[in-house]
Amino acid sequence: MEGRSRIDRDSDNQQLLQLEEKDVVSSVANVLSDLCGPGDWMPMEKLHAELVEQYSSIWHHSRVRRYLTSEDWTGPEAKGKPWYGLLMLLRKYPEHFVINTRSKGRVTLEFVSLVSLLT
Repeated sequence: MEGRSRIDRDSDNQQLLQLEEKDVVSSVANVLSDLCGPGDWMPMEKLHAELVEQYSSIWHHSRVRRYLTSEDWTGPEAKGKPWYGLLMLLRKYPEHFVINTRSKGRVTLEFVSLVSLLT
C-alpha cells in the first residue's frame, strides 16, 4: 500500500509540474504577444525582466525560483543568467517558441520569438 501511494504522489507531482509549466508558457506567450509582433525577437534578458515585473508577486515562490532565478541550476551555462530555467522550459516547446543564440567572444545572448499562440 505504501508503494502505491508514493506512485500516486509522484504522478500527482508530475501532473502539477506539467500544469505549472503550461501556465508559465502561457504567461510567456502573453508577454511576447503584447510586446512583439509576429516573428519579432526579444532578448531573454528583457523577457525575464518583464516576467519578473508582471508575475514575481503573483507566482508561488517555488515557481519564481524555478523559472525566474538560476538558484535551481548549477553549471557554467547558468551563471549570470537568472532566466536559465525559463530558457530550458521554452526549449521544450519548439512548436510555440524559437530560441536564437548569438555569441560574441565569451558573451552568449539568447533571443526568443513566439511562433504561435497557445491553444
